Amino acid sequence: MPSFIGTYTYAIDHKGRIAIPPSMRRGDSPKRPLTTFFLNRGFDGCVAVYSPDSWQRMLERIRRFSPGDSKARAFRRAFLKDAMEVTVDTQGRVTIPPALIALAALGKDAVLHGADACIEIWNPKRFQEKSTTAVEAAGSFEDLADGLFEDEA
Repeated sequence: MPSFIGTYTYAIDHKGRIAIPPSMRRGDSPKRPLTTFFLNRGFDGCVAVYSPDSWQRMLERIRRFSPGDSKARAFRRAFLKDAMEVTVDTQGRVTIPPALIALAALGKDAVLHGADACIEIWNPKRFQEKSTTAVEAAGSFEDLADGLFEDEA
């Protein structure tokens, strides 16, 4: 499963297409770049871009939800509502569906942020707000991390 890292700013063209950086299209093997992705609603108001492997892992987790749990059913519906498989074109671009563009309030520019298991596509202003607000609320980057790594000794 590829691990996506880095933060880039790219333009979205009038057809809703955005380039995926070459480093993020490499996947696990530089010889076999990723040619398809799964786009979906992300958390905190972004678009999530999954590799086929990451998408399958997410679906496996969702399949383990109890079918009798109404919250699980509601999440499953909301999560899969606007999901779409997209193909990378010859220029390294994918098309973002209009529903996801609206959901993430995307305009002419977007921030692509590698979030390990997926790529997040953000409205630049929203990304800046989400990136700084959490750190400011905690007091510092170190305070934000406090307690997250305690079980790793």
